[in-house]
Amino acid sequence: MSNNNLRKEKEREFYIDHMETFKTMGLVEPFFTIKTAFFKKGKYGKQCQFFEWELKKQEDIYIEFYENIYDSSGKNTDIVPGINERQLFKLKHNPFFHEEYDVTETIDLDGKVDRKYLVNVNEMLAVLTTGQEISYSLYEKRKEDQELSIPQLQTSLTMFPDFEEEYSPKTEEDLVIDDDESVSDILMRISIEFEKLAKKL
Repeated sequence: MSNNNLRKEKEREFYIDHMETFKTMGLVEPFFTIKTAFFKKGKYGKQCQFFEWELKKQEDIYIEFYENIYDSSGKNTDIVPGINERQLFKLKHNPFFHEEYDVTETIDLDGKVDRKYLVNVNEMLAVLTTGQEISYSLYEKRKEDQELSIPQLQTSLTMFPDFEEEYSPKTEEDLVIDDDESVSDILMRISIEFEKLAKKL
């Protein structure tokens, strides 16, 4: 399968995965595409490239990021979601894209000028499955907070003793009493055990 056909097939698959969200938003035929996000020297944050014809459609563009998978020979063998949570993003139509976005120009095989525009990912909105839209910065913050909360929870749990191990009923072997022990010795042992228990709690 050619790279172009692979991309088209994956774009259809990704679109189907987001159909419920589009239905919730009341969108019948949204302009959806898949893109890669990358860092570019001299630019702050991740960037995304759009063809001129995409921005000329005068529509909001819905995007899911993807990554290419290559084999040992460098051949593109698959396309996978770039974000595990399958986050959907939205680039609102900007009528001033000609003036505000950086552009690169090349000449295609037909001798025509091919323009591509560079858009900072921070300009996009994150679309939740409920249809709610939040800023990219808020999306990043929530994601960071969620990632930080997991190790904190695991650390806090280790502060508590293993009650099943520490305070399980003692076996007969644990409670063996020497026949030569006096009543006072036995009471002393019980007292010491209670003190240990109180300290652990």
